[in-house]
Amino acid sequence: MSILADFRTLAEELSRYSRLCYERRLVGAAGGNVSVRVPGREMALITATGVSLREVAPENLLVVDLQGGVVENPSGLRPSKETGFHLGIYRTRAEVRAVVHVHPTYATVYSNLQTPIPLVTVSAENKLRQGAVVRAAAGGSDALEGMLLAAIGAAPTANVFLMERHGLTAFGPGLCQAFDDAELAEDTAKMAFLVGLCGSCAEA
Repeated sequence: MSILADFRTLAEELSRYSRLCYERRLVGAAGGNVSVRVPGREMALITATGVSLREVAPENLLVVDLQGGVVENPSGLRPSKETGFHLGIYRTRAEVRAVVHVHPTYATVYSNLQTPIPLVTVSAENKLRQGAVVRAAAGGSDALEGMLLAAIGAAPTANVFLMERHGLTAFGPGLCQAFDDAELAEDTAKMAFLVGLCGSCAEA
């Protein structure tokens, strides 16, 4: 029996949260990638490169092992070009079960400024655990993977990382938690941007 068949419910959950990322405007076009660890296996389900998150379904997911080998690929597509850092997170953080990498507008503004998102709400102050901003590197490159994993290693309690000119990566013990943190980061970034804008207007 295939992994995708054995873990159909997990594949459907991954598909649902991928579509939610698109519906909540955390990504556009075919950007972003989402993965989830397969329980009891050294494997993960991950979205395919070139497939918009609005179109993700169990039939176009891939199964990869934690070293990057493709285990199942029913659609014949390639795994996300960011597969390397997803798997690196799983290898270094045993408690992590899901990774969400998205390109939301306001969080990406702060990533370009190379500054963490200001914690302008009580909720963000209590819940948003950011690490250092990861400097820019080509998408899918070893350099980007290395810098992100180094930032994660330096901040063991953080689970949201801005990536300069590249959005953010959030991870957690499940898809719901990783998605919620990504959404909270973007909502907080939007409010922080507006607070700053209103402050500038008040001073004018």
